[in-house]
Amino acid sequence: MLGIGIDIGGTNTKLVVVNRAGKLIAQERFRTEAAKGVSDLVRRLAAAVAVFQRDYGRQLVSIGIGAAGDVDPQRGLLRFSPNLGWRSVRIAGPLEKLTGLPCVMENDANMAAWGAYELELGRKSGDILTLTLGTGIGSGLVLDGKLYHGANGSAGEAGHLKIEPGGRRCNCGARGCLEAYCGSYAIMARAGELIKDEAAFVRKFAAPGHEKFNTICLTNAAVAGHRAARQVWAETGHYLGMGLAGLILVLNPGCVVLTGGVSKARRWFLPAMEKVMGSQQIVTPFAKVKIKVSDNVDLGSHGAALFGLERTLK
Repeated sequence: MLGIGIDIGGTNTKLVVVNRAGKLIAQERFRTEAAKGVSDLVRRLAAAVAVFQRDYGRQLVSIGIGAAGDVDPQRGLLRFSPNLGWRSVRIAGPLEKLTGLPCVMENDANMAAWGAYELELGRKSGDILTLTLGTGIGSGLVLDGKLYHGANGSAGEAGHLKIEPGGRRCNCGARGCLEAYCGSYAIMARAGELIKDEAAFVRKFAAPGHEKFNTICLTNAAVAGHRAARQVWAETGHYLGMGLAGLILVLNPGCVVLTGGVSKARRWFLPAMEKVMGSQQIVTPFAKVKIKVSDNVDLGSHGAALFGLERTLK
Protein backbone atom coordinates (compact mmCIF):
# COMPACT_ATOMS: atom_id res chain seq x y z
CA MET A 1 0.00 0.00 0.00
CA LEU A 2 1.23 3.49 -0.88
CA GLY A 3 0.19 6.90 0.38
CA ILE A 4 0.56 10.38 -1.05
CA GLY A 5 1.77 13.16 1.20
CA ILE A 6 1.33 16.82 0.35
CA ASP A 7 3.07 19.68 2.14
CA ILE A 8 1.63 23.09 1.23
CA GLY A 9 4.06 25.79 2.29
CA GLY A 10 4.12 29.54 1.91
CA THR A 11 6.65 29.25 -0.94
CA ASN A 12 6.66 25.68 -2.28
CA THR A 13 4.32 22.70 -2.36
CA LYS A 14 5.74 19.19 -2.33
CA LEU A 15 4.09 15.86 -3.07
CA VAL A 16 5.59 12.46 -2.23
CA VAL A 17 4.58 8.84 -2.57
CA VAL A 18 5.79 6.60 0.28
CA ASN A 19 5.17 3.07 1.51
CA ARG A 20 4.15 2.05 5.03
CA ALA A 21 7.79 2.09 6.15
CA GLY A 22 8.23 5.68 4.97
CA LYS A 23 10.40 4.80 1.97
CA LEU A 24 10.22 7.44 -0.75
CA ILE A 25 8.85 6.06 -4.01
CA ALA A 26 8.22 9.22 -6.04
CA GLN A 27 8.01 12.98 -5.59
CA GLU A 28 6.97 16.22 -7.26
CA ARG A 29 7.41 19.87 -6.32
CA PHE A 30 6.12 23.21 -7.58
CA ARG A 31 5.67 26.79 -6.47
CA THR A 32 2.60 27.29 -4.30
CA GLU A 33 1.66 30.62 -5.92
CA ALA A 34 -1.05 31.30 -3.36
CA ALA A 35 -2.01 34.55 -5.10
CA LYS A 36 -3.62 32.46 -7.85
CA GLY A 37 -6.15 31.13 -5.36
CA VAL A 38 -7.04 27.81 -3.77
CA SER A 39 -8.92 26.47 -6.81
CA ASP A 40 -5.81 26.80 -8.95
CA LEU A 41 -3.71 24.99 -6.35
CA VAL A 42 -6.23 22.15 -5.98
CA ARG A 43 -6.32 21.76 -9.78
CA ARG A 44 -2.53 21.48 -9.93
CA LEU A 45 -2.48 19.06 -7.01
CA ALA A 46 -5.06 16.85 -8.71
CA ALA A 47 -3.01 16.85 -11.92
CA ALA A 48 0.10 15.74 -10.02
CA VAL A 49 -1.87 13.04 -8.19
CA ALA A 50 -3.25 11.80 -11.54
CA VAL A 51 0.32 11.16 -12.71
CA PHE A 52 0.99 9.11 -9.57
CA GLN A 53 -2.26 7.21 -10.10
CA ARG A 54 -1.24 6.38 -13.65
CA ASP A 55 2.07 5.00 -12.40
CA TYR A 56 0.95 3.16 -9.23
CA GLY A 57 -2.76 2.51 -9.72
CA ARG A 58 -4.58 0.71 -6.92
CA GLN A 59 -1.50 0.68 -4.71
CA LEU A 60 -2.35 4.30 -3.86
CA VAL A 61 -4.92 4.30 -1.08
CA SER A 62 -4.77 7.70 0.63
CA ILE A 63 -3.73 11.33 0.60
CA GLY A 64 -2.47 13.23 3.63
CA ILE A 65 -2.22 17.01 3.42
CA GLY A 66 -0.26 19.38 5.61
CA ALA A 67 -1.08 23.07 5.17
CA ALA A 68 0.60 26.09 6.72
CA GLY A 69 -1.92 27.76 9.01
CA ASP A 70 -4.89 27.16 11.32
CA VAL A 71 -6.56 23.95 10.15
CA ASP A 72 -9.85 22.35 11.16
CA PRO A 73 -8.92 18.67 10.64
CA GLN A 74 -12.49 17.46 11.04
CA ARG A 75 -13.81 19.54 8.14
CA GLY A 76 -10.65 19.69 6.03
CA LEU A 77 -10.85 23.47 6.31
CA LEU A 78 -7.92 25.88 6.30
CA ARG A 79 -9.33 28.56 8.58
CA PHE A 80 -6.47 31.07 8.31
CA SER A 81 -3.02 30.99 6.79
CA PRO A 82 -0.95 34.17 7.27
CA ASN A 83 1.74 33.06 4.83
CA LEU A 84 -0.71 31.98 2.13
CA GLY A 85 -3.10 34.89 2.66
CA TRP A 86 -6.13 32.56 2.72
CA ARG A 87 -9.12 32.39 5.04
CA SER A 88 -11.81 29.70 5.25
CA VAL A 89 -10.79 27.63 2.23
CA ARG A 90 -11.44 23.93 1.63
CA ILE A 91 -8.73 21.75 0.17
CA ALA A 92 -9.27 18.14 1.30
CA GLY A 93 -12.86 17.78 0.09
CA PRO A 94 -12.33 19.20 -3.43
CA LEU A 95 -9.14 17.17 -3.88
CA GLU A 96 -10.87 14.00 -2.74
CA LYS A 97 -13.61 14.54 -5.33
CA LEU A 98 -11.09 15.11 -8.13
CA THR A 99 -8.87 12.14 -7.28
CA GLY A 100 -11.23 9.59 -5.74
CA LEU A 101 -8.77 9.04 -2.88
CA PRO A 102 -9.64 9.65 0.79
CA CYS A 103 -7.96 12.83 2.02
CA VAL A 104 -7.07 13.95 5.52
CA MET A 105 -5.71 17.41 6.28
CA GLU A 106 -3.78 18.77 9.23
CA ASN A 107 -1.61 21.74 10.03
CA ASP A 108 1.76 21.23 8.30
CA ALA A 109 3.64 21.21 11.59
CA ASN A 110 1.34 18.46 12.90
CA MET A 111 2.28 16.39 9.87
CA ALA A 112 5.98 17.13 10.48
CA ALA A 113 5.49 16.04 14.09
CA TRP A 114 3.97 12.78 12.91
CA GLY A 115 6.87 12.33 10.50
CA ALA A 116 9.31 12.86 13.37
CA TYR A 117 7.40 10.37 15.52
CA GLU A 118 7.45 7.72 12.78
CA LEU A 119 10.79 8.28 11.07
CA GLU A 120 13.12 10.05 13.47
CA LEU A 121 12.15 8.25 16.65
CA GLY A 122 10.56 5.04 15.35
CA ARG A 123 7.53 5.52 17.62
CA LYS A 124 9.84 4.91 20.59
CA SER A 125 9.00 8.22 22.29
CA GLY A 126 5.36 9.02 22.90
CA ASP A 127 5.81 12.73 23.71
CA ILE A 128 7.38 14.88 21.00
CA LEU A 129 7.35 18.61 20.29
CA THR A 130 8.30 19.46 16.70
CA LEU A 131 9.10 22.96 15.46
CA THR A 132 9.11 23.62 11.73
CA LEU A 133 11.51 26.41 10.81
CA GLY A 134 10.68 27.71 7.36
CA THR A 135 8.92 30.70 5.86
CA GLY A 136 6.97 30.74 9.11
CA ILE A 137 7.27 28.89 12.42
CA GLY A 138 4.93 26.03 13.22
CA SER A 139 4.80 23.38 15.90
CA GLY A 140 3.13 20.03 16.36
CA LEU A 141 2.64 17.76 19.35
CA VAL A 142 2.50 13.99 19.59
CA LEU A 143 1.41 13.04 23.11
CA ASP A 144 1.08 9.40 24.17
CA GLY A 145 1.52 8.39 20.53
CA LYS A 146 -1.34 10.58 19.25
CA LEU A 147 -1.48 13.96 17.55
CA TYR A 148 -2.68 16.55 20.02
CA HIS A 149 -5.24 18.96 18.55
CA GLY A 150 -6.55 20.90 21.54
CA ALA A 151 -10.17 21.99 21.95
CA ASN A 152 -10.82 22.96 18.34
CA GLY A 153 -7.86 21.71 16.33
CA SER A 154 -5.55 24.70 16.63
CA ALA A 155 -3.05 23.42 19.22
CA GLY A 156 0.57 24.13 18.34
CA GLU A 157 0.53 27.71 17.04
CA ALA A 158 3.94 28.32 18.59
CA GLY A 159 4.97 30.71 15.84
CA HIS A 160 2.55 33.26 17.23
CA LEU A 161 3.72 33.20 20.83
CA LYS A 162 4.53 36.79 21.80
CA ILE A 163 8.20 36.98 22.74
CA GLU A 164 8.72 40.74 22.26
CA PRO A 165 5.72 42.90 23.23
CA GLY A 166 5.15 45.56 20.58
CA GLY A 167 7.98 44.09 18.51
CA ARG A 168 8.31 43.37 14.82
CA ARG A 169 5.18 42.88 12.76
CA CYS A 170 4.28 39.29 11.92
CA ASN A 171 2.51 38.10 8.77
CA CYS A 172 -0.49 37.31 10.99
CA GLY A 173 -0.90 41.03 11.63
CA ALA A 174 0.26 41.03 15.26
CA ARG A 175 3.56 42.27 16.65
CA GLY A 176 6.25 40.45 18.58
CA CYS A 177 5.49 36.89 17.44
CA LEU A 178 8.22 34.25 17.47
CA GLU A 179 7.74 33.93 13.71
CA ALA A 180 8.47 37.63 13.26
CA TYR A 181 11.99 36.93 14.54
CA CYS A 182 12.73 33.36 13.42
CA GLY A 183 10.73 32.79 10.22
CA SER A 184 12.95 32.93 7.13
CA TYR A 185 11.26 36.12 5.90
CA ALA A 186 11.99 37.77 9.25
CA ILE A 187 15.58 36.53 9.34
CA MET A 188 16.28 38.00 5.92
CA ALA A 189 14.52 41.26 6.80
CA ARG A 190 16.90 41.61 9.73
CA ALA A 191 19.84 40.70 7.50
CA GLY A 192 18.74 43.44 5.09
CA GLU A 193 19.00 45.98 7.91
CA LEU A 194 22.62 45.06 8.60
CA ILE A 195 23.89 44.26 5.10
CA LYS A 196 23.96 47.46 3.08
CA ASP A 197 25.21 46.19 -0.28
CA GLU A 198 22.80 43.33 -0.84
CA ALA A 199 23.77 42.77 -4.48
CA ALA A 200 27.46 42.38 -3.64
CA PHE A 201 26.58 40.09 -0.74
CA VAL A 202 24.57 37.82 -3.06
CA ARG A 203 27.32 37.73 -5.67
CA LYS A 204 29.83 36.65 -3.04
CA PHE A 205 27.84 34.19 -0.94
CA ALA A 206 24.85 32.84 -2.90
CA ALA A 207 24.82 29.24 -4.07
CA PRO A 208 25.92 28.92 -7.73
CA GLY A 209 22.91 29.12 -10.00
CA HIS A 210 20.67 30.37 -7.17
CA GLU A 211 21.65 34.00 -6.79
CA LYS A 212 19.14 34.96 -4.14
CA PHE A 213 19.28 36.87 -0.87
CA ASN A 214 18.06 33.99 1.30
CA THR A 215 18.98 31.92 4.33
CA ILE A 216 21.29 29.70 2.27
CA CYS A 217 23.22 32.79 1.22
CA LEU A 218 23.26 33.99 4.83
CA THR A 219 24.57 30.64 6.04
CA ASN A 220 27.34 30.64 3.46
CA ALA A 221 28.34 34.08 4.66
CA ALA A 222 28.44 32.90 8.27
CA VAL A 223 30.69 30.01 7.26
CA ALA A 224 33.01 32.53 5.61
CA GLY A 225 33.17 34.57 8.80
CA HIS A 226 30.89 37.47 7.80
CA ARG A 227 30.22 39.38 11.02
CA ALA A 228 26.70 40.61 10.23
CA ALA A 229 25.60 37.16 9.04
CA ARG A 230 26.80 35.57 12.26
CA GLN A 231 25.07 38.29 14.27
CA VAL A 232 21.75 37.61 12.52
CA TRP A 233 22.00 33.89 13.20
CA ALA A 234 22.92 34.50 16.84
CA GLU A 235 19.89 36.77 17.24
CA THR A 236 17.72 34.11 15.61
CA GLY A 237 18.99 31.51 18.06
CA HIS A 238 18.36 33.82 21.01
CA TYR A 239 14.73 34.40 20.08
CA LEU A 240 14.18 30.78 19.17
CA GLY A 241 15.54 29.84 22.59
CA MET A 242 13.09 32.22 24.25
CA GLY A 243 10.14 30.65 22.47
CA LEU A 244 11.32 27.09 22.92
CA ALA A 245 12.08 27.58 26.62
CA GLY A 246 8.50 28.69 27.23
CA LEU A 247 7.14 25.67 25.38
CA ILE A 248 9.37 23.26 27.30
CA LEU A 249 8.33 24.80 30.62
CA VAL A 250 4.66 24.29 29.77
CA LEU A 251 4.78 20.93 27.98
CA ASN A 252 7.81 19.14 29.49
CA PRO A 253 8.37 17.02 26.33
CA GLY A 254 10.89 14.20 26.24
CA CYS A 255 12.13 15.24 22.82
CA VAL A 256 12.14 18.37 20.68
CA VAL A 257 12.70 17.97 16.94
CA LEU A 258 13.67 20.97 14.80
CA THR A 259 13.10 20.68 11.07
CA GLY A 260 12.63 22.82 7.96
CA GLY A 261 14.96 24.79 5.73
CA VAL A 262 16.17 27.20 8.42
CA SER A 263 17.33 24.27 10.56
CA LYS A 264 20.19 23.73 8.09
CA ALA A 265 21.91 26.69 9.78
CA ARG A 266 22.00 24.85 13.11
CA ARG A 267 25.71 25.45 13.61
CA TRP A 268 25.11 29.20 13.72
CA PHE A 269 21.95 29.50 15.81
CA LEU A 270 22.10 26.54 18.22
CA PRO A 271 24.74 28.01 20.58
CA ALA A 272 22.62 31.11 21.28
CA MET A 273 19.46 29.01 21.57
CA GLU A 274 21.09 26.63 24.04
CA LYS A 275 22.45 29.55 26.07
CA VAL A 276 18.92 30.85 26.63
CA MET A 277 17.63 27.45 27.68
CA GLY A 278 20.63 26.96 29.95
CA SER A 279 19.86 30.20 31.77
CA GLN A 280 16.38 29.12 32.94
CA GLN A 281 15.76 29.25 36.68
CA ILE A 282 13.43 26.25 36.73
CA VAL A 283 15.72 23.53 35.45
CA THR A 284 13.71 20.31 35.83
CA PRO A 285 11.96 20.38 32.41
CA PHE A 286 15.31 20.97 30.69
CA ALA A 287 17.25 18.26 32.50
CA LYS A 288 16.34 15.34 30.24
CA VAL A 289 14.77 16.89 27.15
CA LYS A 290 16.58 15.87 23.97
CA ILE A 291 16.97 18.45 21.21
CA LYS A 292 17.25 16.81 17.80
CA VAL A 293 17.76 18.65 14.51
CA SER A 294 16.40 16.51 11.70
CA ASP A 295 18.38 16.17 8.50
CA ASN A 296 15.12 15.29 6.73
CA VAL A 297 13.73 18.64 5.57
CA ASP A 298 10.74 16.76 4.11
CA LEU A 299 9.32 15.43 7.37
CA GLY A 300 6.11 17.32 6.63
CA SER A 301 5.33 15.60 3.34
CA HIS A 302 6.48 12.18 4.56
CA GLY A 303 4.56 12.58 7.79
CA ALA A 304 1.45 13.57 5.84
CA ALA A 305 1.68 10.44 3.69
CA LEU A 306 2.18 8.18 6.71
CA PHE A 307 -0.62 9.84 8.66
CA GLY A 308 -2.98 9.44 5.70
CA LEU A 309 -2.13 5.73 5.55
CA GLU A 310 -2.58 5.42 9.33
CA ARG A 311 -6.04 6.94 9.20
CA THR A 312 -7.16 5.05 6.10
CA LEU A 313 -5.90 1.59 7.00
CA LYS A 314 -6.53 1.50 10.74
